[in-house]
Amino acid sequence: MTEETKNEVFHLEDAIKGIQNIPEHDPQDSLPVWKVLIDNYKIVGLSLFANLGGLMYGFDTMALSLCLSMTAFEQQFGQETASGYVIATWWQSVWNALSQIACMIGAWGIGKVSDTWGRRVCFILAGTVGMVGVAVLYIASNSRVFLAGKIVNGLALGMALATGQSYVSEIAPLRIRGILLSAYAFSMNLGLMISASVAFSRMNIMSSSAYKVLFAAGWAFPSLLLLLSWFIPESPHFLVQKGKKEAAQHVLEKISHNASDAPAILADIVRVHEHEEQMHNESKQAGFLDCFRGNNWRRTRIIIYCNGLTQMIGVTFQSNGPYFLTSAGMSSNNVGMIIEIGIAFSIASAIGTWFIIGVVGRRKIIMAGLVVSAMFYFLMGIAAIWSNSTALWTIGIALELTWWTMGPVAGPAMAIAGEVSQARLRAQSQSIGFAFNYFFSCVWNVVVPYMFNTDEGNLGGKMGWIFLATSLISVVIVYFEFPETKDRTYEELDELFERKIPARHFANYAQLSLRPE
Repeated sequence: MTEETKNEVFHLEDAIKGIQNIPEHDPQDSLPVWKVLIDNYKIVGLSLFANLGGLMYGFDTMALSLCLSMTAFEQQFGQETASGYVIATWWQSVWNALSQIACMIGAWGIGKVSDTWGRRVCFILAGTVGMVGVAVLYIASNSRVFLAGKIVNGLALGMALATGQSYVSEIAPLRIRGILLSAYAFSMNLGLMISASVAFSRMNIMSSSAYKVLFAAGWAFPSLLLLLSWFIPESPHFLVQKGKKEAAQHVLEKISHNASDAPAILADIVRVHEHEEQMHNESKQAGFLDCFRGNNWRRTRIIIYCNGLTQMIGVTFQSNGPYFLTSAGMSSNNVGMIIEIGIAFSIASAIGTWFIIGVVGRRKIIMAGLVVSAMFYFLMGIAAIWSNSTALWTIGIALELTWWTMGPVAGPAMAIAGEVSQARLRAQSQSIGFAFNYFFSCVWNVVVPYMFNTDEGNLGGKMGWIFLATSLISVVIVYFEFPETKDRTYEELDELFERKIPARHFANYAQLSLRPE
């Protein structure tokens, strides 16, 4: 018997043993979701850690928009004009665009690192690079050095986000998988809120400490990511992929609610990887190319759509809200109130989504969020017909209300993105998804300032018509492309994609070979 044959027999025996230990029904299926979350507190804690990348991204996104509204920042990085200091639209676009391109490169490149050295190494790398990037932003005294800091920090954000979603999808139990994956939206919005809370108290300070304190606060997140990365366990999926099954079982015993469940969970992971490896060997495809061929292209396409949805509901416009409203004539105090209330709405909607995602599913929540987004942007577009203070307040309130849609759109979309890829391609699929996210963000970050800046497009509230259209287009895409993944195991999702079941029929399709008749 060859060594390869011995390994195959060993894998099969382990799988059979694991299957024998699997109860007919998971005891946690009958428990309330909150009880399942408490029972799996270790996994919840690890998921919160993995979403530090989302918190970093939210903080960084809002920080630049807030700095653009600070007089001290304008004096340092802008040019003096007859009406005061102004930062050129070109620099605003370049800072945003190249930061997003760096995020794209970081997300794309980290996939191979993740598959080779593991998720922990990627977190350590992201934390280290992030600390360097924030340091450069802190010491920057001209636009070019500031751009360098945005690029370095962008690389770290891409690494952290792509790795985080892969890690969560690989450790989360089925019952709470959607909640933990959708925590990305909560983390991002929490980062926005922290950034806004730090900045709005410093808007009227005329020294460089006004914005330097904001960047100094940003050091906390990559530092925490780097520190905690040394203590978290490696992903059991990665360990199985590398043939380290004993190490994988040890991890599962440490993080699972019941250590006795570890053999059954391990058998499930082994079975999924062996099935996908067999398909991989039969097709003789390798690496990233797998993600763009056959049924995997459909999965990758869904992940790409999921990562683009936040831009379709105007997240770049929302994050530029402080500068947009200030340039339109609203006082900084009123702008601060509107933005902070808007972000609070977003956090509340993200938390609310956790309680219904396991009941309603992903598709319906996303569709509802997109329709509501379209309604608020329609209100903004109508208000833009007039040019008075009432219209400006209506535009500001409409922009504030659009934050409500971030939770129901971004959270479930990121849950689907983390669920639909094949297990062996998960790290690379997430890298592709986040790379597209940042490419798409780059486009919007270049275009949006030109749309609303008074010396360029000067669209003002007419921006509402643009995002009304993109929200409605997204409704159509979600209906035809997004599958319902609620209560589906990764094996079941593999089979549904192999059978080419239409996305809108995933929820009700029951004729699976993996399910008993």
